[in-house]
Amino acid sequence: MNKDLNSKRRPSGSKKKNEPKVIGKVLIEYFQSEEPLADAYRDRMFKDIFPQTELGIDLKLMTRQPRRINEGEYLAGMLTRDGLDHFSFVENYPEKKREVVARRNPRIYKGALINVIRQDDGSLYPSFNRPPYTESFTFHDFCLAAAEELLVVAGLVEK
Repeated sequence: MNKDLNSKRRPSGSKKKNEPKVIGKVLIEYFQSEEPLADAYRDRMFKDIFPQTELGIDLKLMTRQPRRINEGEYLAGMLTRDGLDHFSFVENYPEKKREVVARRNPRIYKGALINVIRQDDGSLYPSFNRPPYTESFTFHDFCLAAAEELLVVAGLVEK
């Protein structure tokens, strides 16, 4: 799509179709419309929210970055009223990714040729490893060795 950049400039958010608008204006127009989501937003979502405007207050922000927050930026934290006209905000410490993540289907036995895996419902199933085949270790040898390992694992599970 080519656009003539030398044509007359129109202000942002002009009323012509397919012209760019500021996202804030688009959202305001949408939430004032009669669309089902906009209706639910107005009528149900913030039913128990009561806006409070505090005039002439002193607000101290304790943030994790040494800068002013950008307009429209959200911070997770705690706001505390320290005095009659003084509030303090302390930003939460960013969550670290957990070192150990619980695996969905943990491997409870890791063998040379087979593994045993526990499903979410507690049942067990075997999976076979893929060994490299050589002249001295063929598919036939793999099947015999895996069968022997399955017998050992079956004895462990029964206990």
